[in-house]
Amino acid sequence: MTGVICDSLTFYNANFEINKELNSILIRHLLTNDANSILLFGLTGDGILFSDKIEQKIRLIELTHNLTEGKIPIIIGIYSNEVEDILNKIESIKKKYNSLHFMISPPFLEQKSIDELKLYFENILNSIDLKTSIYLYNNPQLFSKNSIEPIILEKLIKISNLKGFIDSSYNLKNWKSYLQLLSKDFSVYCGTEENFKDFLQMIPIERRKYGGIVSSISNIVNICSKIYYYALEDNILELLQLQEQLNDIKNKLYDFKAIDYDQKRGLKFALIYLYRDLLSKSSEEIIDLVQKNVEPITKERIEATVNYLINHKQIYQLYSIGKNQIYQFHEIIKKFSNIDELVKHGKVRKIKGPYFADENTIYRVNFQNSQLLFRFRTSKFFQFENFIKEKLLFPFLDKQLTPNMHDLREKVKEISNKKVGSYYFKKENPPIIPVSDLIYFDESKEFIPYSFSVQNFIHGKTLNHYLNQHIIEDTALTKTKFINLFYNLGEYLGKLHEIRFESYYPNILNIGKKQKISYLDYKNEEFEYAIREAQKNKISFIDNIREYYRDNKSLIEDEAEFVLLHNDFQCQNIIVQEDLGVIKINGFIDFDNWCIGSRAQDFIKLGYFTMKQLKIPSFLGEMFTTYSKYHKIDKEFRKKIELYELIWLLELYNIENDLKRKENHLSFQNKTTDSLEKYIIEMKNIINIP
Repeated sequence: MTGVICDSLTFYNANFEINKELNSILIRHLLTNDANSILLFGLTGDGILFSDKIEQKIRLIELTHNLTEGKIPIIIGIYSNEVEDILNKIESIKKKYNSLHFMISPPFLEQKSIDELKLYFENILNSIDLKTSIYLYNNPQLFSKNSIEPIILEKLIKISNLKGFIDSSYNLKNWKSYLQLLSKDFSVYCGTEENFKDFLQMIPIERRKYGGIVSSISNIVNICSKIYYYALEDNILELLQLQEQLNDIKNKLYDFKAIDYDQKRGLKFALIYLYRDLLSKSSEEIIDLVQKNVEPITKERIEATVNYLINHKQIYQLYSIGKNQIYQFHEIIKKFSNIDELVKHGKVRKIKGPYFADENTIYRVNFQNSQLLFRFRTSKFFQFENFIKEKLLFPFLDKQLTPNMHDLREKVKEISNKKVGSYYFKKENPPIIPVSDLIYFDESKEFIPYSFSVQNFIHGKTLNHYLNQHIIEDTALTKTKFINLFYNLGEYLGKLHEIRFESYYPNILNIGKKQKISYLDYKNEEFEYAIREAQKNKISFIDNIREYYRDNKSLIEDEAEFVLLHNDFQCQNIIVQEDLGVIKINGFIDFDNWCIGSRAQDFIKLGYFTMKQLKIPSFLGEMFTTYSKYHKIDKEFRKKIELYELIWLLELYNIENDLKRKENHLSFQNKTTDSLEKYIIEMKNIINIP
């Protein structure tokens, strides 16, 4: 048992009950970050505190044993002042798990003489069966100045179940003596992180493989495994640089304002911050306790450090699909290794993510031959059709499906019922707007409890990111390249709206069915529901909204043209790339909301999120110029956009209010309050009231 032993943290509540969720994430994180062994209930893991809590110790041991699946050794810290007590504790744990290793220390309540200490350990070692591996822990400062001197260790090493020695005393003279005992049958470990380099360099290179290091910082970062690797290689320069980095990371991740072992609570905060999006309410009590004890300035420092370490590959994150599905790299690869459509892309080289969207968890995966985007539908509250909507959209984009087909309804049902498949565009028959192929989709939920799709990664940046970048850099947005960009956007939107239907279909699974109510009745119901909700939320100008809708609803009544809508047409879903002064639109993404309705709807979000913010009328003017080649744009159409925007803002206002009622966190309430004010201002602007 050599390499890096991680002195694992322990997450527990005020009643000292082991928390399964946080400890599960931690153990899997340790495996991902190259721990060679795990020490449970060491000093970092409150070993003395849990000394007599055997039931809770067994609970964490069982959890760790199941998660590690025998891949790496597990060591259990045992503490007491009596020989008989230590033997009983080891025996009670061994009854359930006979493959464990144990670490024992000197008594912590009274100082013993060298002879007494030798006898203490001899009695323990001679009373334990020879198949049970025992490791001694030496830290006089913490154990009543009881030092396991070399003369004691030289006698004890003759007992064959003593397999190793962990030293945190930093006594160079003793180190040399301890390392004389190093062999393939007996390992010596350094337990002081700031001394790893010096310790490993003291070992003759041919025997370094028998030594090791015990680290608390390995609960978060993988740097210690690199230190051990470069020591084996005798790469002195790398070893020196990594030790300096380790010292710096310690200063930033530990909470040195705390006393004694509580300094390590900075590591607990770091892990909670790292996996904050995956944690459920079952961990709230522990999270609150950790966060309460860490000062705000320390939290900011740790958060910034964690982000830096992730970017510099000194932290490997676990991969998550939803809150309850967490994988290591090899596990997530194995999950998809039997899909023929993916195997042809070669081996997986790298996974980037997860990126969390409102309804989806997204990964960018670099294969040997291509880059693909995995999108998992992980939201339980998805308000639209819960299936991969591109499988039905894409056949319309290359005219494999057309609105006037005599068997359209049957085709739609056939595609909708297909749970697994792909959709590739042919070179001779490309889609009318740039989108990526649907490499694979699976709605069966047989091996992942979510519907998911795989598409080609579209290179570039979102138009939203691109515009913001130029605003920050104070670049003039009136240049020709920006004008041309919006000119081309109007062209693509016009082409998309060329796909016309005889009826509206907010639910695309109903395409081809005869609608039971008129479009006007449908929008009236939608509006009345929004008004009733707004009344609950006490909007003061409800009567003004009703009056505006009554005066303009004839625009809806006269609606006779229904088209295919992206229905989330905004800069965040448009991918662009600049080359030689030309901004090219490489693709459109996120068709989760697509439907069949009024073409005015596709101008709402682009107008609200971009045009109103940029305040450059020529952009919208250029869009309208090209769009009008396909569809008429007049004052009536512009008024229709305003009417649909009012209904949309009203719905957003209600949704935000509902979220505000459900959410108790102050930071979120402040955010929603800001949003509500914006929605109110926009609605008032539309209906022209102060």
